[in-house]
Amino acid sequence: MPANRPRPPRRPHATAAAALAAGLLLAALAPQTAEGGPPPARAADGGDARSGGSDSSDSGDSRDSSDSGPGNRGAGDSGTPQSGGDEATGERAGSAGVRVNQIGYLTGAGKVATVVSTAREPVAWRLRNHPSGTVAASGRTRVHGHDKASGDHLHHADFSRHRVPGRYVLEAGGAGRSVPFSVRDRALYPALARDAMGYFTFHRMGTPVGARHLQYPAHAHEALHPGDASVPCYRRWCGTQRLDVRGSWADAGDFGVYPVNHALAAWTLLNLHERDPGALPDGSLAIPERSNGRPDIVDETAYGSRFMPGMLPREGLASHKVHNHAWSGFPPESVAAENAMKRSAMPPSTNATYAVARTTAHLSRVLAPYDPRRAAALWRTAEDAWSRAEARPDTDYTAEVKDAEGGGDYEDRGNSDDRYAAAAELYLTGHRRADASTAAYRKAVTGSRHYGEITRRFSWARTATTGTLSLLAAGNDLPAADRDRMVRRLRAEGDRILTVLGKEGYPAPLSGERKYPWGSNSAVVNRILLLGTAHDLTGDRRHLRGAHRAMDYLLGDNALQLSYITGYGERSETDLHDRWAWGRYPGTPFPRGWLAGGPNNTLVNDKATPKGRPAAKSYAGPGTAPGAWSSKENAVNWNAPLVWAAAFVDRTAGELTGGNRPG
Repeated sequence: MPANRPRPPRRPHATAAAALAAGLLLAALAPQTAEGGPPPARAADGGDARSGGSDSSDSGDSRDSSDSGPGNRGAGDSGTPQSGGDEATGERAGSAGVRVNQIGYLTGAGKVATVVSTAREPVAWRLRNHPSGTVAASGRTRVHGHDKASGDHLHHADFSRHRVPGRYVLEAGGAGRSVPFSVRDRALYPALARDAMGYFTFHRMGTPVGARHLQYPAHAHEALHPGDASVPCYRRWCGTQRLDVRGSWADAGDFGVYPVNHALAAWTLLNLHERDPGALPDGSLAIPERSNGRPDIVDETAYGSRFMPGMLPREGLASHKVHNHAWSGFPPESVAAENAMKRSAMPPSTNATYAVARTTAHLSRVLAPYDPRRAAALWRTAEDAWSRAEARPDTDYTAEVKDAEGGGDYEDRGNSDDRYAAAAELYLTGHRRADASTAAYRKAVTGSRHYGEITRRFSWARTATTGTLSLLAAGNDLPAADRDRMVRRLRAEGDRILTVLGKEGYPAPLSGERKYPWGSNSAVVNRILLLGTAHDLTGDRRHLRGAHRAMDYLLGDNALQLSYITGYGERSETDLHDRWAWGRYPGTPFPRGWLAGGPNNTLVNDKATPKGRPAAKSYAGPGTAPGAWSSKENAVNWNAPLVWAAAFVDRTAGELTGGNRPG
């Protein structure tokens, strides 16, 4: 989990070195998967918490500590795993100078490869059919020049005019050739949203996770932390009470639960459902609740959010977080050993209490058509949490708060944005319920200094944008002029994202003029979310094309020629900083569809992520996951916007293919 203070040094589990050696060998032998399809069946085999840091980059401000990260070689589009690499520097062997989206491009989308070349003049490029080698298109590059984010001298090879579906490689004079990729007249990532949702089922705590619900049977396990049904308060801050917080997702590479971060992840999934009710419907996911008449995305979010009401003691504010009193082993010796670790609810905060209010209100609104009784109970919790936060509006969680060291702080000294985001969800749900309290929540929304705020720098620590986006997704009685003003702001923010994209050498919506933050890839997918919402509300295809360009970055058109999404692309990540998945790594690949935290040179407090390198290359090398939490961790609030982005680009694929073929 991302906490604002540096984490203490970690001691990898005693067997990590042996696991690493065995894992690298078996990973090279493991069957690889093809672009976006289901993973192959595999016989049963038998993360450190995020530390984060203040985000001074284009992805945030002084309050923004982004969210968490991965890295090995990998599973892929062509079935050819990569090998080798310099673990000390993060460089990967065999890296050609022609970088593409390793999955491919839609026929009507922009198709621009990035070429690493010291040439000062344009060079020739050829698009060749694969595997025949016949030339399908050719041209000359445009010289971009020095790319500050990576330190590379770059060219761009634009083959957007080529619209013939097929399988290709791109070569450019003196720079080699790309990995094979596709040009398609149908959706590029038909399985990615489902695979990315599998991340949450994998990380369920409080219940056994069975083999039939997972990509790989070896990851099945007994319930993690069922004892969360009765958790004491650290140093008895709530007396002798015990909180029932069972039913959650492990936040990231550790087994802590954090309301402020969970609230962002849950909001993202629920926002996808409200904006696109057809996304991830009932029966689409391999979850225990499938075929119950509710959309699976709602069921998964409802399970992961069960703990939120239990964070409230009988009176006062909600606990800021629940985690162990010491960092878990990496990997844990066993489920039993992990469950035996001492665990408590840490002291309360106003931010966490508003997080409980906003999540329970939002979930109440979405669940109402399917489960009115639970929706009503969640509404009561939301109103209760709001009242408690209003009574104690300035109880902040800082590094000075005495707590156990087994989790990060999620330090946040500002509450007005949390209040606005919570008020927005309460207002919208109250409006839907025709509740008498709606007018008060409406006033809290329209009277806030954050009213209508939209910024690309939103995060768990800067939440106002989520409130405004909810106002644009759910029915309400706000003035039409106010809504129009919000849409204009969203469009303008989308335009600013496009401006950044247009200036960078690689298609990252992150300015190379600034450092990359902890969890830089979460900033990328959150900006795809903003571009996608802007497109939905305005129909502006520039924003749709920009979303696809940002996906190109995540899927291999970047300084490391690495797909940051596990199992997607010939050169994709396969070892992330995740305790349970790493524990099974010697015999089982990481599941497909997990997003790496990404390059980070804002705060590096591990020994695996290289220091002193350009921002886009500050990323740990293959096989370093146990000690690479600064760049290779994964997290709930990174995978949630990946789900959103994948669902969006596939739903709108027909707009860039001349057809209406999402699958």
